[in-house]
Amino acid sequence: MMHMESDPQMGPTPRETPPEFTPYRWATPLAEVARRHGLQPAQILRFDGNVPPLPGVPQIPLSESFACLNEYPEGSYRELREAAVVYLAGGVGQDGGQGGAPSQATGTGGAPGVPGLDPDWISVGAGADDLIATVARTYLCAGRRSAIVGPTYPVYRVASLLENAEVVDVAFTAEAARGAAVLWLCNPNNPTGASLAPAAITAVARALPGTLVVVDEAYVEYGGETVVPFVAELPNLVVLRTLSKAFGLAGLRVGYAVAQPEVAAALTARRSPAPITIPSARIAAAALRDPRTDVAETVAERERMRDALVAAGYTVPASFANFLFLPLADAAARADALEEQGLMVRRFPDGIRITPRLPGDNDRLLAALGVADGAAASTRRGALVIRTTTETALRISLQLDGCGRARVATGIGFLDHLLTLMTFQSGADLDLLAGGDLDVDEHHTVEDVLAALGDAYAQALGARAGVTRYGSAVVPMDEARATAAVDLVKRPHAEIALTFTGDRVGGLAVSLLPHALERFTMQAGFTVHIDSAGADDHHVAEAAFKALGRALRQACEVTSTGVRSTKGEA
Repeated sequence: MMHMESDPQMGPTPRETPPEFTPYRWATPLAEVARRHGLQPAQILRFDGNVPPLPGVPQIPLSESFACLNEYPEGSYRELREAAVVYLAGGVGQDGGQGGAPSQATGTGGAPGVPGLDPDWISVGAGADDLIATVARTYLCAGRRSAIVGPTYPVYRVASLLENAEVVDVAFTAEAARGAAVLWLCNPNNPTGASLAPAAITAVARALPGTLVVVDEAYVEYGGETVVPFVAELPNLVVLRTLSKAFGLAGLRVGYAVAQPEVAAALTARRSPAPITIPSARIAAAALRDPRTDVAETVAERERMRDALVAAGYTVPASFANFLFLPLADAAARADALEEQGLMVRRFPDGIRITPRLPGDNDRLLAALGVADGAAASTRRGALVIRTTTETALRISLQLDGCGRARVATGIGFLDHLLTLMTFQSGADLDLLAGGDLDVDEHHTVEDVLAALGDAYAQALGARAGVTRYGSAVVPMDEARATAAVDLVKRPHAEIALTFTGDRVGGLAVSLLPHALERFTMQAGFTVHIDSAGADDHHVAEAAFKALGRALRQACEVTSTGVRSTKGEA
């Protein structure tokens, strides 16, 4: 037994670690990178984090969770484990096969047909990292071997060495891993993005019944194939999942392991008490029950960037994760050059890893890598607005020069309908996710969504140079007719006259719309006049939003280079 000595002047000394142990190293803080290159932190774009470019949106009111901050979490996390079962049984969300380019993943990580899957098969932790440490604490110690399939995530090694296990790097074969207590595999792989088929993984697990085979599926939603359906027949198989990647909720620190009940119980018994906060657990459970992710958009950008890089002469392996790996002989020098321009990538000895962001950001990186059309970002007018309060949480991504595409999810069906129609008529692209205290009523959500949409328009238009400035439209819809007139120059004023005969359309109190449109106008800095009347309240509201969209499309069109005002300013 190793004897711990202490220095009376320094206090107790920590337990010794093996000579090969090195702690996990986080990426350099933005402020430090900015100082190094004479930039402002806001000028730095991070492509090194392997998380989505946009945060997930909580689908429950934060105030409900914050009201319980004086209490410990309910330690069994039954709600969260039940939600994980619902998610896993929801349908296969990754259909990228082997031997070809990954297909468009759908954003769920389901694995239907798992016999007997219930909450007893789930153990939760504060992110997959916490579960990795718990697995090591449960199955590794001095005298036991930890086998790692590399290149891969370094935390497997860190956790194994902290338990004083012997660590060996192996190829993914049964013979290479024979004798190991634990075999670690990240699939799809970090950092390469490569993916093994379930048949290859289960063959190794069957050949090593005495080895715990841990498959980290952090990136499976982006195109990999899950082995969760095989847990029922393989008591030595553990699958790790996280809400940090596809769900965009890394800050919550929530992960879960799928294993046979005996293994799941052993992990739960050895974790720290109540490792997940009440707000994190509730938000994560809601997200698992109703997944709303950006997986398809991320996969589309990943493939667009890969195609552009390959066309420019780079060798870029196919990826089934949310990043690309570029093998480079001069990886360090190339990463330094990008960092000087405020573009941070993940460094490896033999290449760099790039996690796609929003299209305009990606174009900047492509241009810096010498891809000819990368500079197109400078002509795109876009905005990103993120707002979180105790009543609502929302995220808006707006591209004025779009195709009329909209993805709107506010929890209020008729509001989603109106904003989708307005966006289509405006010709913009809108991605809007919101969650609010709809258990109270829809007032806060409606007002905050329209106010934030106004903020997005103000941000996207900037100085408003070159825009047509004025726009107007008349839209009939059966017996209803709406007129809208818009002036984009910053003279905020609203005249909204919507004539309704009833109280509600679907889940929306129509009396909220005039005030919400006024908030949109004030936040955007526009002058807006809207009149709409008719016998059917649905038609009255729909015609109004369509007319506003068409007026905005006309007013936002770029037709000159200066500000269209005799005052010479917006």
